[in-house]
Parts: sequence; structure tokens; C-alpha cells
Amino acid sequence: MTDLHLIISRPEPGEWIGRLDVVEALEAAGWTGDDDMPLNILRHPSGAVWAVVGDTGDSGLDCPNGAVIGFPSDVPTVVIVAACLAAAEV
Repeated sequence: MTDLHLIISRPEPGEWIGRLDVVEALEAAGWTGDDDMPLNILRHPSGAVWAVVGDTGDSGLDCPNGAVIGFPSDVPTVVIVAACLAAAEV
């Protein structure tokens, strides 16, 4: 397994860039965008699925073991990425 080095710049106050930062980090870790919604739904070969929910920036993670985790829009990117990477390690 290769190391994943993630650098996420802190956004300026009031700046919201959606969850593109999560998409880029997960793609670097081997996740692939869904055919119909490549920037909103990413899948890992383990069965883990991360998806943006609505226009608010909320997202969720379906784990291979059946657990579902919701992330409100104010959850930091690094927390979401860490949870997704941990879920994919089955």
C-alpha cells in the first residue's frame, strides 16, 4: 500500500468549496466516481460508498459492514477522509 499524503488548505472565512476536497483525496486513495454522479458518489472496491447528500454539503458513508455514518456540512474534510479510509480497510 502506498502512503497517502493529504494537504488541505484552510478556506477563507465564508468560503465554501463543497466537498471537492474529499473527492480528490478519496480518488487519490483508489476510490472511483460513480458513473452517473462522479463528483457526488465515490465507491471503494471494499464496498464502502461515500456520497454528498443534497446541496448543503452534508455527506454520508456506507461502510462494508452495514454501518452508515452521516457527516453534517461543518465536519472537517480530514475527519471525513479518515473515516472513509478506515471504513475501506476491512
